[in-house]
Amino acid sequence: MRRGQFVALLFGVFLVAWSLLGAVPEAQCASVETRFLVASDATGQMSEAELKDQAELAQATLDRVLEFWSVDAEIGQFGKIRVIFDQPRRENYSCVFYWERGPLGRVRAIRVFGYQGGTQMLAHKLTSAIFPQPDKLIRNMMGILAETCVGNPRTFPRCGFSADEWVLALLRMDAFLPLKDLGPDHESWGMSDGGNGRLMVLDRVRQHRAYAEAGSFGLYLYTRYGLEKIKKFHRLSGQGARPAQEVFGLGMDELELDWLAALRQGEKSNGANVAVVHRLFQGNPRTACVMAQRVSAGVR
Repeated sequence: MRRGQFVALLFGVFLVAWSLLGAVPEAQCASVETRFLVASDATGQMSEAELKDQAELAQATLDRVLEFWSVDAEIGQFGKIRVIFDQPRRENYSCVFYWERGPLGRVRAIRVFGYQGGTQMLAHKLTSAIFPQPDKLIRNMMGILAETCVGNPRTFPRCGFSADEWVLALLRMDAFLPLKDLGPDHESWGMSDGGNGRLMVLDRVRQHRAYAEAGSFGLYLYTRYGLEKIKKFHRLSGQGARPAQEVFGLGMDELELDWLAALRQGEKSNGANVAVVHRLFQGNPRTACVMAQRVSAGVR
């Protein structure tokens, strides 16, 4: 046997062994394309039909997101969005948006942690893919708003209730975080970014408080000022800059005061739910979301 043939044979054996060990690079995993998405399976456990079903459900979620924001998917500029289905992390369902390096430049990617029984945070992260934004407050308030209006109500940080109810509970406990303390970075939200979709939660309690506040604040801006103002806020903002005065006619501190006043004014109408999430958060803030999801689903 010639040396070249031997090397080729050896390489072929190596590839077979690699695949049998389940170590095939993700780029070689099965994938399904829809109009705006390329869906793939990182678990190695999805059937072709299951992957196709999940891809179509993800496309339907994206369609609702695009309709809600009255925008297109920017396929011409960024290409199709990659959606990678993966296992839940510690039994928690979530999604992460990040940029991948592709052969023609950066590619938008969303890793879905858990999909059986319904994805969570997908509308949120698809919004982040449509509106790339370095400021985590603006990114999250837009994402949670989309999840609230066209996504899954069981998704973190609402967890089956409303972001307003969680914030009212935080105010009762004197655990509210001023918006000025929520910076554009991950660290002020109790998180850290390891790159390529590897987000780590360092302080789960602070994370829930911060995300609930971003969701409630975004809903207030939507109700009071409308989507076009929010999109303008996104468009004019940059790292460390929040042009509230230019867009809404009020500074961030004034907007925060108006938002909290509106919350307190409507507290009586949702007092029973506020009492529930208040009890759950006081009991164990680390598990409050999971317990709230069970309560909202009628599971005791």
